[in-house]
Amino acid sequence: MAKSWTVQQLDAMNTKDRNILVSAAAGSGKTAVLVERIVRKITGENQTDIDRLVVVTFTRAAAAEMKARIRNRLDDMLDEDENNANLIKQIALVNNAQITTIDSFCLWILKNHFSEINLDPGFRVADKGEITLLENDVMEDMLEDYYQKGDEQFIKLIDAYGTGRNDANIEEIIKKIYALARSNPWPDEWYEQVLDTYTSIDNGSNKVLANLYESIVYSISDYKKKYEYMIEVCNRPDGPVSYLSAVNSDYMAICGIVNSQDINELAKRISNISFERLSTKKMPDALDELKEYVKGQRDKYKKYIAGLTKNVFTADIDSLMEDVHANAMAVGMMVQLSKDFAERMETEKKDRGIVEFNDIEHYALDILVRKNGIDKEYTGVADELAEYFDEILIDEYQDSNQLQEEILTAISRERLDDKPDNMYMVGDVKQSIYKFRLACPELFMKKYYSYQTYKSDNAQDIKEALTDKQKACRIELQKNFRSRKNILDTTNDVFYRVMNRNYCGIEYDGSQQLNCGLDYPECKDKRNFGWESEKSTDVVLIDTSEDDENSSIEAEALYAVKRIKALMTDENPYYVYDTDLSDYRRIQYGDIAILTRTLTGWADTFVNVLLDNDIPAMAETAQQYFKVREIKVLISLLTCIDNPMQDIPMASVLLSYFGGFTEDELAMLRVYGKNASKTDKLFIKQIKAVKESGDAALKELSCKCGSFLDKLAALRKKSRLMTIYDLLWDIVYNTGYYDYVGTMPAGKKRQSNIDVLLDRASSFEGTSYSGLFNFLRYIERLQKYDIELTDSQGSGVGSDAVRVMSIHKSKGLEFPVVIMAGLNKQINKMDARNRLVIDQELGIGTDYVNLDKHTKTSTIIKGAVARKILRDSISEEERVLYVAMTRAREKLIMLGSVTGTDKKMSAWQMLSVELALNGIYSYAECENIDKYSDMVMPVALMDKTLNSGIFNVCIITSDEDVVCDTAADNDQVSDTDNVQPCVTDNTRLDEGVPYIKEKASDMHISELPEYIKDPDADRKVKVTVSELKKMQEDSDYDNNAFMPDDIKAAYKEAGKDELKAADKITNQEKAEDEDFVPTIPDFISDKEETLRANERGTAYHRVMECLDYNKIESLDDVKADIKKMLDSEKMNSMQAGCIRAEDVYEFVKSPIGQRIKEAVKKNNVRREQPFMFEYDRQLVQGVIDLYMIEDDKIVLVDYKTDRVKKGKAGEQELIRRYSVQLDYYALALVQLTGLEVKEKIIYSFALGKQISLE
Repeated sequence: MAKSWTVQQLDAMNTKDRNILVSAAAGSGKTAVLVERIVRKITGENQTDIDRLVVVTFTRAAAAEMKARIRNRLDDMLDEDENNANLIKQIALVNNAQITTIDSFCLWILKNHFSEINLDPGFRVADKGEITLLENDVMEDMLEDYYQKGDEQFIKLIDAYGTGRNDANIEEIIKKIYALARSNPWPDEWYEQVLDTYTSIDNGSNKVLANLYESIVYSISDYKKKYEYMIEVCNRPDGPVSYLSAVNSDYMAICGIVNSQDINELAKRISNISFERLSTKKMPDALDELKEYVKGQRDKYKKYIAGLTKNVFTADIDSLMEDVHANAMAVGMMVQLSKDFAERMETEKKDRGIVEFNDIEHYALDILVRKNGIDKEYTGVADELAEYFDEILIDEYQDSNQLQEEILTAISRERLDDKPDNMYMVGDVKQSIYKFRLACPELFMKKYYSYQTYKSDNAQDIKEALTDKQKACRIELQKNFRSRKNILDTTNDVFYRVMNRNYCGIEYDGSQQLNCGLDYPECKDKRNFGWESEKSTDVVLIDTSEDDENSSIEAEALYAVKRIKALMTDENPYYVYDTDLSDYRRIQYGDIAILTRTLTGWADTFVNVLLDNDIPAMAETAQQYFKVREIKVLISLLTCIDNPMQDIPMASVLLSYFGGFTEDELAMLRVYGKNASKTDKLFIKQIKAVKESGDAALKELSCKCGSFLDKLAALRKKSRLMTIYDLLWDIVYNTGYYDYVGTMPAGKKRQSNIDVLLDRASSFEGTSYSGLFNFLRYIERLQKYDIELTDSQGSGVGSDAVRVMSIHKSKGLEFPVVIMAGLNKQINKMDARNRLVIDQELGIGTDYVNLDKHTKTSTIIKGAVARKILRDSISEEERVLYVAMTRAREKLIMLGSVTGTDKKMSAWQMLSVELALNGIYSYAECENIDKYSDMVMPVALMDKTLNSGIFNVCIITSDEDVVCDTAADNDQVSDTDNVQPCVTDNTRLDEGVPYIKEKASDMHISELPEYIKDPDADRKVKVTVSELKKMQEDSDYDNNAFMPDDIKAAYKEAGKDELKAADKITNQEKAEDEDFVPTIPDFISDKEETLRANERGTAYHRVMECLDYNKIESLDDVKADIKKMLDSEKMNSMQAGCIRAEDVYEFVKSPIGQRIKEAVKKNNVRREQPFMFEYDRQLVQGVIDLYMIEDDKIVLVDYKTDRVKKGKAGEQELIRRYSVQLDYYALALVQLTGLEVKEKIIYSFALGKQISLE
């Protein structure tokens, strides 16, 4: 960073005696400014002691770093003034200063004032794993109590919102409400506000409906502007004038909606909308582009209105209000359960002498504030702390929540009339990305827009204009001292257009844009930018033919390999600027970060692909930690010690270091138990049986079984006598396992992973739980909630490795080169689509379930809350993208996979035209954002952007490498002169921006290092039930003439979930286990594989479930679709091999097939629909092959592959076999949908025809 401070930084350091909000953009040096402010306060004029400051940071690491910086700064000052008593004093006080997280500060309050709330001073802070165990136990007990009481409203809630199989859905609802309530300062008040939403639905003050009204009017107002432009387009000489009547009709309706006085009028107007058909009159003078533009914009509006009528205004307004009233009872029960759960958790934690971090904050607030209705009374402790602390400094203020705000306000001087305000808040609302932790960026934005901008030259004006208690001001730090100008230009261009106040709360205007504060020196004779352009951000889209996330992730990982190899090449290496050296140096792997929105599904693939291509890589995730071999084996062993009757972990242990069995030996154990009962076929039973058999032919295996049983028995005995830590230590060290993993590849890292597990076992000993069973539950919860265990999990790589991390993890970090993957990944909008939606401001929204009528409808409250959640989610994703783009110092590469590139490009180009007209994304366009690419690509494709060269767009397809040439001829047609759809490959992408084509072989073969996948890459140490099933399906023992009869019979006898329990282990383990022997003997594995009749039926059902009706016009289309299923692993080769494409094509051509095809187009088809319902006091469950809705009635279809006689006899046999089954299906559908079943149809593939049942 620059040695001299900017004017704005000096303002942020020196301004005092008022509340100050510092809006510090990415890379603006806010930590350095904060440290310097603290140092000046304790060493300058009117100095104070450092222990009279409260400095709140977001993480412990940030607090430790800040303390270290302050101490180093003071040490440097002391070197220049060795006898300065104040410096010596402040250095001594640093360690005890309140420079800490909010949790730790609240804990300090609690430990010093526990008597104020009658809390036992011997409390212990429980970790997340222990709390999740306790929550599950308390939840289970509470629900059991309600079941025992037979509470009528509770039973109705279960019937309406339960899943049918268990209470998981109800538990999730209760926990969601509980968590959100506890993020509020006073949860009981929040509960009352939730209930008030339903009781005040009829009056005009309902805030939920007011929010809904406002958001819809915002959107419709944007469409009003679009229609005004559409009218202009229609009236052009070359415009579609015949469309004008329909467009004008829509426009008049839009004006009526915008002018609606309240939600009632608005709802009626929207419900009464009807759309006039566009004229089909020929318009020879009209440009096709303009016709398509008007059609496209009108279709968007119609889709928007359809969404409102489907999800919000589902009926007339009076009926909607009645549903809300009727639903109040269910919501009240949810609130009651949540409050009861909170009370039980409180009691249980007090009994165990534990608290969690949220408790600490609430207890601290109780010590500081007493609440009586709307009145707040500050306690003597609050007054004492407010007098003592001279300033409250809050870092990362954008991530604070309302509870933390109340605590820190209570110890500030805002309420003291005789002293100036003293809250100093630093943050960047554009980087608020912790909504899932219940952060409240609205706190920052409210102050940002209410505080007056402070500048040194207008400080006196502020002082004279405002009273002392109103001098709150904001200071902008806009200069970025991290990134090159091209990265800042790219970021500014995207967010100037996408980030607006109406939608996401902050306007990305001149005060928010990033200004370059660091001039990188010239890099002579060294390559320091990428290969396509020296001033661009690369946007690379890979056109994948399959809409398969797994293949897309791998494609992106392979491209990342290509780019990294190119950067690291000896022939033309990439150079980065090293601030420590004050010079350029060759790039290292550790300079590169790959960022993704989520690590689940991405981290493993990227790390494995990079490692397989000799690129050191590491990922940061707790989930990956539990997937590494050395940890999985230990967890499986502990599971078997606790309960050896569990076959899957037992198979894992038997094949591991601790068992020493081969896969053939496991198969022999299965064969030996061919006549045993299901329970006696378990591995542990067969091991005992073989040991005691005395069979000379099994002598060697018998000895191995005996040795294993002795070891297991000894460990089980120790588990009852030892602590978990001691038991694990004994297993790891006394068996030689620790030394064994140390000899494996990346041995040091593996041993480090084991050390982490030992540390976690030691931590468990300090919880209120004990015993191996609870420890395994504890570990399960750590995995489920991805609770951090260690800093990183890689494969023995050092610091010089490519880091794969989530965007959230990267916040606060910076890297010379950033590859942002997943640009075209779907944004998660599930929170807005759940049956229950919940928001801190608007409360709870849920479907109304009428148990008497067996109907479920979305309520207007749910629609309103869902829209708010969706808006918040998209706003947060905008901020996540901002964080990702601002991590790069010198090079930013944005990478995504696209299916149907032409269609996507057309949509993005249309939006780029909108941006050229309006400058920014409208409120309505923001609502339609689905992917990060929807924010980046329309901006990148604008003429202005393409001409500037700040983006370099590259589209890679299966047969060509297409690059948008940003150095095209500048003589271009303006965006607004013509509205052009995306063009085909042999024309130009945009006026004056030609496609440049290269053969795919040039990229995929000559440039991209070949990724050679190990044929045994699928071997796994953890064998699942589905894998056990697949093992049998993949073995041919029916038609093998060389198999001994007794073994053949035993293989036939073994059940699907039993045979050959350890078929596969991971690629990594294969390489490490030199004695690996395949499960299936050679005399079996080389023979042709077959399927039995029931498996053939499964294969046909799978095809019918996945069949793409819209693409089936010929027999070849069916064959292509089956191949697509095979390639995407939706079925295996054996299943695909038994399907007769002719059978499927005959079905599609049949009358019922054609009806289904039409219904698919209307989205009126449901396939493989599971159900569970109560009938005659019993639960009946099953899966319906297919049903469709025609004329508001149901047509039920069931596929059969039974081989029956031809003609009527066969038809009657199928009716005899399955008529009762279809009757149950019909009954289930009536109960679940409330619709009448008008037809029940069996389609027989054997007969090639449909059979209607009465």
